[in-house]
Amino acid sequence: MMKKFLTVLIIFWTFGLNAQNFVNSYIEKYKDIAIEEMNKTGIPASITLAQGMLESNWGRSELAKKAKNHFGIKADNSWTGKIYKYEDDEFHKGKLIKSKFRVYNSPEESFIDHSEFIAKKKRYEFLFKFDITDYKSWTKGLLKAGYATDPKYNKKLNLIIEKYGLWEYDMNYKPENSLASETKKENPPTNSYTFTYINKSKAIIAHKGETPKSIAKKLNISYKKILKYNDGVNRKNQKFNEGDIVFLSSKRKRYYGNNSYYSPSDGETIVDISQKFGLNAKYLAKINKIKIHKKLKNDQRIKLKPIRPNRKNIVVASNENEYLFDKALTPNTDL
Repeated sequence: MMKKFLTVLIIFWTFGLNAQNFVNSYIEKYKDIAIEEMNKTGIPASITLAQGMLESNWGRSELAKKAKNHFGIKADNSWTGKIYKYEDDEFHKGKLIKSKFRVYNSPEESFIDHSEFIAKKKRYEFLFKFDITDYKSWTKGLLKAGYATDPKYNKKLNLIIEKYGLWEYDMNYKPENSLASETKKENPPTNSYTFTYINKSKAIIAHKGETPKSIAKKLNISYKKILKYNDGVNRKNQKFNEGDIVFLSSKRKRYYGNNSYYSPSDGETIVDISQKFGLNAKYLAKINKIKIHKKLKNDQRIKLKPIRPNRKNIVVASNENEYLFDKALTPNTDL
């Protein structure tokens, strides 16, 4: 009996390792092109990666393997390339029929076409009014615009983004003079804020010249909360720069991102890194054995200590060759 129990444990542990390997492999393989496309078009890298992971089952679906199509984009009348017929969700006279999907020469070509598909379609125009770090508005907007018919589509994308720390790639946004410029929104009024979540902590993006006191007044909260939640912010009249991250809830002592280490720029401190990654500064200083305000060098490696996914959430799908981390991550799309 004990021998059988140990065998089952070993099998599920192996499944867990395999699942973690293909998840990490997908992120590592496509994060760079997701960031490149973000800088070209203004579509958050976290959104692109999460959609690719969900739609293609981490690159393991039939459509991803045979058509190099990672986003389930169908071949409409505007498509002049090759097509791949695949049973999806189209019915004719009550009978499921094969839909036509776009075929690409490489997965990277699929990522590029996904960007152009969203950036150039009129029904997605309103998405570009959202901040690049506001992934929750983006996922909700994609559902509203009809990217998917699954009513839980935005929640599934949010789960993937948060589970694997994909939001951290949105912090690399450096827009180029292309589609990003065409779709870029006007500067927001100084009395409005973009709410976002960094390492699962709620935050806003400050405007130049604002202070904890002025922000607190606009949000109808105590400025003392802003002083409490933001390391390095010690005075109610301390001025922020444009784009500074201001936390509205406690920063975490656990890191939910995908990177294990961070290489600082010369002169950065633990406080700076704390604000960038939503990590408690004292905890970050403790695990790295570095003083909070010590100036760092770019040849140092700062430990972020990410969390490994909880193996109890691993689910063996009906196909013995497919392993998913959560039943909620089953795609159901209609482009």
